[in-house]
Amino acid sequence: MGREKPESRIEMKKLIVDHYKSGKSIRKISDILKISKSTVFSIISKYRKTGFVENKARTGRPAICTSREQRWFVKKNTIYPKISAVKLTLEARKRFGKISHPETVRNKLRNHDFHARVARKKPFISRVNPKERLKFARCYLKKPKEFWESVIFVDESKFNVVGSNGKQKVWRRSNTELKLRNLRATVKHGGGDQLVWGCMSSVGTGNLELIDSKVNKYGYLDILKRNIRQSAQKIGILANFKLYQDNDQKHTSHICRLWSLYHCPMVIKTPAQSPDLNPIEHLWDNIQQRLHESNITSKNILKEKLIEAWRNIDPNTCKKLVNSMPSRLKEVTENKGRPTKY
Repeated sequence: MGREKPESRIEMKKLIVDHYKSGKSIRKISDILKISKSTVFSIISKYRKTGFVENKARTGRPAICTSREQRWFVKKNTIYPKISAVKLTLEARKRFGKISHPETVRNKLRNHDFHARVARKKPFISRVNPKERLKFARCYLKKPKEFWESVIFVDESKFNVVGSNGKQKVWRRSNTELKLRNLRATVKHGGGDQLVWGCMSSVGTGNLELIDSKVNKYGYLDILKRNIRQSAQKIGILANFKLYQDNDQKHTSHICRLWSLYHCPMVIKTPAQSPDLNPIEHLWDNIQQRLHESNITSKNILKEKLIEAWRNIDPNTCKKLVNSMPSRLKEVTENKGRPTKY
C-alpha cells in the first residue's frame, strides 16, 4: 500500500499560478521552484478548470480503510465466512500495517451487505447422498395429498435437563443462510439426558415412548412391536398405513426390516441424512421450545414435561407439517439434493 502524497501549500500553488499568468512554461516554473513538472501541471490544470487553487472542503475525516483494503475484507470473508471480526482485524494489521478496530471491520462488511448471523444447524450431507435425496424427491414429488395422509412418521430424539443452544455466528449476505459454507453441520443425538421415540400422522400424534437405556436392533424391534400398529389403530389408518423413518442402522437391520415388511402395509425407503424430509423433526423443535419455558431441574421432571408436551400437541400442527411434504420435496429438487430451509 503506497504512501499518500503530501498536499502542496497554498502559497506555493499561488506562486505557480502567478508564474503561469506571466507566460512561463511548465518546465520553466518547475526549474525555478524546484518541484516536479507533474505537480506544476496538476495545479495549473486545476486552476484552468475551476479558477481556484484551494482544496474543496472535505465532508469529514478520510476513511481509515481504502477501497483495496475493503475488497480484501470482502474476499477474505467470502472464502471464510466463519472468521471473526477480531481475527480479520489482526490479519489486516499484518497485511497492511494499519491499526484499526474490529467494529470498523464490521461496519465495512455491513456496507457490502454482510451481516453477522447465527449459523444454521443442518445435518452433514456427504457427496453421495444429495443424489439419493434428489432421486427420492423426484419419485415422491407428484404423490397426491391422500398418499401422505396415511403415512406414519417415526423418529427418535434426545432432550437435555439443562440445554445449551451452542450458537455460532457467521458473516453472510441476505438469503445465503443455506449455502454450505454458511451452515453448521450437526450430528444427530449429539448429547442429552432423555431419549424418546414417537410417531405422528396428519391426524395427530401416535404413541410416545421414553427410553432409558441404549437401544440396539432388538430393543428397537420391541419398540416397533409395542407402538406402530397400536398407533396406526389409534390414528384410524391401520388398514393402509405407510411406515416412514430414517435409515438408521437399527431401523434397517434385517430383523426390523423383516418385521416391518410383514406387519406394515407399506414401508417407505428414505434417503440418508434427510431429517428435513421427516416432518416429525419439527414436533421435537416444538417440544423443545415448551421445555425451555419450564424450570427443569431433574430427569423425572423432564419426563413429566415431555409427556405433557406430547399430549398437548395440536392435531392441526401435525396436519400442517404433513401437508408440507410436497414443498419439502420440491425444495430438495430445486437445491439438487442439498440442505433445505426445513
